[in-house]
Amino acid sequence: MAKMFKLSVVAPDRTVFEDDVPSLIAPGVAGYLGVLADHEPSIAALRSGVVEVMDKNNQREHIAITGGFLEVSEGQAIILADDARLAKDIDLAEEQSLLEEARKALRGESSRFTHEQAQDELDRAMARMKAAKRG
Repeated sequence: MAKMFKLSVVAPDRTVFEDDVPSLIAPGVAGYLGVLADHEPSIAALRSGVVEVMDKNNQREHIAITGGFLEVSEGQAIILADDARLAKDIDLAEEQSLLEEARKALRGESSRFTHEQAQDELDRAMARMKAAKRG
């Protein structure tokens, strides 16, 4: 059995995922990062995207995040995310609706989002949809 480490994925309002895992892949600002047990201590900035976690049963778990930081230290990794959702908790229809609303705002059409909010919502919706489709 592969060596494990404790992973916590935390959003501002809740812990989204916490378990022992053998590996994770996270969307760093300079590219995807892989972490295994006994990884060197490090801190990395994360961008919006999908965190892929291999669980104890060799099943993949997908978590959509919208930026944050990954800290790896002895025997553990913590992702402090601006927002995070498990793939199984994502409503694809709702995310598609938010995506379309954001696209309208970016095209200059009438929308409840400002241009900056629309770009952020576009990134969030795309990450969530990608995670839901993989999960």
